[in-house]
Amino acid sequence: MNINVRTESVITLAQKLIQQPSITSTSCNCHKIINNYLQQLNFKIEFMKFKDTINIWAYHNGNRKNKYIKTHTLLFLGHTDVVTPGTLKNWKYPPFSGVIHDNILYGRGAADMKGALAAMLIAAKNFVHNNSDYPGKIAFLITSDEEGKGTNGTIKVVQSLLKRNEKINYCIVGEPTSQNKIGDVIKNGRRGSLTATLTILGIQGHVAYPQFSKNPIHSIIPAISDLLNTKWDQINNTLFPETTMQITNIISNNNNNNNIIPNEVTLQINLRFNTLTSVNNIKKQIHKILQSNNLNYNINWQLHAEPYFSKPGKFTNIVINIIKDSQKFTPVLETTGGTSDGRFVAKMGSEIIELGALNCSIHKFNEHIHIKDLKILQFLYQEILEKLFINASNLL
Repeated sequence: MNINVRTESVITLAQKLIQQPSITSTSCNCHKIINNYLQQLNFKIEFMKFKDTINIWAYHNGNRKNKYIKTHTLLFLGHTDVVTPGTLKNWKYPPFSGVIHDNILYGRGAADMKGALAAMLIAAKNFVHNNSDYPGKIAFLITSDEEGKGTNGTIKVVQSLLKRNEKINYCIVGEPTSQNKIGDVIKNGRRGSLTATLTILGIQGHVAYPQFSKNPIHSIIPAISDLLNTKWDQINNTLFPETTMQITNIISNNNNNNNIIPNEVTLQINLRFNTLTSVNNIKKQIHKILQSNNLNYNINWQLHAEPYFSKPGKFTNIVINIIKDSQKFTPVLETTGGTSDGRFVAKMGSEIIELGALNCSIHKFNEHIHIKDLKILQFLYQEILEKLFINASNLL
């Protein structure tokens, strides 16, 4: 496997992107850096701005020699925004410096997912330079709000593309899916995410006279036990992990006063659910548990993401075979982990795979990517382009 072709440029580009403090939903100069690279390749570039979010939609058409070969579009999907670096003193190196030490590139976004973005861009650059007459279309959709609310990014761009009757056949999402080696895990779907903000109402009073009060914290304890022991899936889903629930926060309104029984306590609950478990059924189950415990409550729901699943097809098999041949192991298809913007592209009927860096340091202090892994990612993305477009039989 030759992964030493033009690899210096992928390192430099990754550093340039990391050096931009693009905390969601800002882009800083990331969109300008990406624009400059794609302009060199004669990509048609459109900045699609929705409120404060800058999105890039760019594409390049190959010069087809054989007009009878059907043109297919491969989309590289990614984001330039990152989560906050947190407490700076916990970093070995400044989080937006892009320092390389012992062949490891450090910085917020190195793994999630500026490293993968750099690898995608350089892979596309090398491929287009070497194959100007490829029979297909390469596209990039890059947002700056994936780590935030996600309301003005990929979802809005996809809505616009659908109105234009744009077709995306295949999609690579650069999320950090790998666990121990680059390419050992590929995602072809994700669970949905539903948050419930639950407030239990009681009666405030003095802790020395509990008989005149009703402690909502005490009242919720049996219900919490019921919630934690609930099996949320009515049907086992062989393609997804089971639906899980986590209580992420509990807070009362007594302002840390230790001699007051509060009159309310609020819980934040998050559920990750699969394609065979509906939001309505989850809501019904929770209401049933709360009512059976005779609780006086209010509840607000926020649906962050619906689950999606991309059925493995020709494109997925191409990617698997590339990894088997070059990395000497067979990748595992999974639908684990958090949400991704792949769920929006799925609405376009695309075959989607998620393939990126190791995920062991994402959202942590000292986020990083090994230089060798960065080069392997570039190689894999470029091989995917070669196998998909140069072997024309894949497109018939």
